[in-house]
Amino acid sequence: MLRKIAWMSVVALVANVSLAWAEPPVVTAAKFDAFARAYFTAVAEPDMWKTFGSDFKFVTTPESNWRRASTTSAVVAFETNLPAKSYVLYGMLPGAYAYATPVETRSTFIHVQYLRYLQPGTTYYYKIFTFDDRGLLIMSDESSFQTTAVVRGKVIEVPGTLQGPPYLLDQEGATYVVTRDIVADSTAFNITKSGITLDLGGNTVIYNNKAGVADPNANEAFYGPQGAGGPCGIRTADGLKGVKIFNGKVEQGAGMGVSKFNGYYPIFLRRPMGLEMAGVTVTYAGGQVSGVKVNNGGDGLDLHHNVVYDQGTVLFDRHHGSHAFEVDTSKAAATVTKVHHNLVLRARHCGITASEKQEIYSNEIYVDSYATNSYGIQYTSLTTAEKLAIHNNKVFGTGFHPIGIGAGQGWSDVQVFENFVLMQGTTFEWRWAGGEGGGDADAADKSGVFPLNGIRLQKPRENVRHSGNTVIVKGFGVGCNMRGLWLMPDSGSPSSVTFMNNRVKVVSMDGVASGSAVDAGGCGLQAGKPHVSLEGNTIESNLCNVQFGDHYGHGGPYIFTRNTLVQLGADPRYKTIRVGWGGAAWDSFDHQFADTAFQGGASFDKISWDGASSKKYEFTVAWTLTVQTDPGAMVTIKNNAGKTVAAYAADAKGLYQAVVTQGTFSSAGNRMDTPHTVVVSKGMAKPVEKTVVVDRAQTVLIGL
Repeated sequence: MLRKIAWMSVVALVANVSLAWAEPPVVTAAKFDAFARAYFTAVAEPDMWKTFGSDFKFVTTPESNWRRASTTSAVVAFETNLPAKSYVLYGMLPGAYAYATPVETRSTFIHVQYLRYLQPGTTYYYKIFTFDDRGLLIMSDESSFQTTAVVRGKVIEVPGTLQGPPYLLDQEGATYVVTRDIVADSTAFNITKSGITLDLGGNTVIYNNKAGVADPNANEAFYGPQGAGGPCGIRTADGLKGVKIFNGKVEQGAGMGVSKFNGYYPIFLRRPMGLEMAGVTVTYAGGQVSGVKVNNGGDGLDLHHNVVYDQGTVLFDRHHGSHAFEVDTSKAAATVTKVHHNLVLRARHCGITASEKQEIYSNEIYVDSYATNSYGIQYTSLTTAEKLAIHNNKVFGTGFHPIGIGAGQGWSDVQVFENFVLMQGTTFEWRWAGGEGGGDADAADKSGVFPLNGIRLQKPRENVRHSGNTVIVKGFGVGCNMRGLWLMPDSGSPSSVTFMNNRVKVVSMDGVASGSAVDAGGCGLQAGKPHVSLEGNTIESNLCNVQFGDHYGHGGPYIFTRNTLVQLGADPRYKTIRVGWGGAAWDSFDHQFADTAFQGGASFDKISWDGASSKKYEFTVAWTLTVQTDPGAMVTIKNNAGKTVAAYAADAKGLYQAVVTQGTFSSAGNRMDTPHTVVVSKGMAKPVEKTVVVDRAQTVLIGL
């Protein structure tokens, strides 16, 4: 049983809060923490309650909860359904807790707590306490675990008799247990044999603590050029099997080494197989440094319940980027890599960079973007890839052109479902000074536009499906440009690209920020492009529900089926549909809206044609017409010009359905195809005709 009590007053945050930053131009990690406390809570964004429920509780799915006990410590990981702060009380007697972990400083869904200073071979009892941003406290039932007894010869203690740092872990199949905090001037641990378990014992390992100290084990033959390019916290030699890393912290020290795209990783894993890493907290701040790097991983990888906190701001090249998790899977891998239930408290560029044959799920990621094209979860490729599932993640972002979940180019066999994305745009873009990644100014161009996007889908290929996602993009200030869903197909994008049953919401918080809920763009020529399908989505905005084309490219072609378009508020700039962009001379046509529902004032009367007057801008509006008649009767539907647009026999129940065009909406003037004539005939019976105005989905009865 869970007990729920009032514990503190409601936090005084509102959705339209504005923060006044005192000292430009650099934003520290601590300031991002303040930003997250202001904007990324359920109090600040009540849509979290709509998505996850207002009843505050623990998540009890098997993978949400994980625990590992060591000799003198334990790590306990768990999840709440709403952002919250937690702590753990524990002791050697049931119900009598002598110790407490520190209270978390940020409200999050995923929680990882370290219980330290324990006795070996002893049973401990603990209870979890966590409170949400309304001040509601819940506590778990009491649980227990037993620490590992000290058995000489079964484990190797570090430091013990090992020389270092760096410490060389080279006994195949051995378990190494760290017994105290470790400070290393360069690299801390090198793992060179398979089957090794490294238990950090709840301790903190600091690497790269002195600038300019040579890395004595920088062997490219063992670690490859990326791993040997500079000191690392923990790194593994090439192709090891069955390595496990648990329970502790790895931090970049005062040396603050800068990665020129190689080295300085807290964790570097070179072509591992059968690897598990869990309960590890990683912190770093050096220029262009990334957190956890899996270099060309093989079968059986499982990274879960880790915490990554990027405290840096510097990027030299945004194409190389800085990644909290950079997980690259070998094309030869047979099994799917799992990256799940990790907490990225802050990433200056990308949270998780995925590859093929991976399942990325139930992670919580916060992006504080310092460069163009930063992502919460990113999958990029210039070649066709396969078997990627991204689901049930929670992604939050702000800054210089952040994207919640985004695709690169040429991907197939991708499923993106049940994710929650919340992006917050601001006017404080001076905070990202120098953040363009080596002078690349394509995101913040001379017009001063700072875009942010919920989901970006660029140049997809076969079997790409997004479903059940919630995407919320909010912003304020001049230059803040928002896209909930940003679609950029090209002539190679097939009709198996679908966006179904999602909720997309874009809101200008001040009447100045601009954007659209769905930005339906495109790459390359209009002619011959297969359609992208959007079906059953709820698309909400106080600015624009659907935008065809923008400064990045013209839009099309798209089929919208059974979507609900919702106008929020009464912003005078609002249009349900915009076609074209700022007078740009790009065609945009061959789109269709079928069986569209409207709420809050949205309608086909609120359309804006924004492209060059000499170009072609149009879309059709269609509705499902159901004819109920005699079984087997022939149904013929003709438009108002007498052209037959549908003809087929009714089924055994006397039903026939057809999607019938109401008309074509165009910048050159609308052309209506209705009223329609429905003719029903069967055998020798006299045909029956009926005139129908097709301006909504409807059923007509025509008996013979």
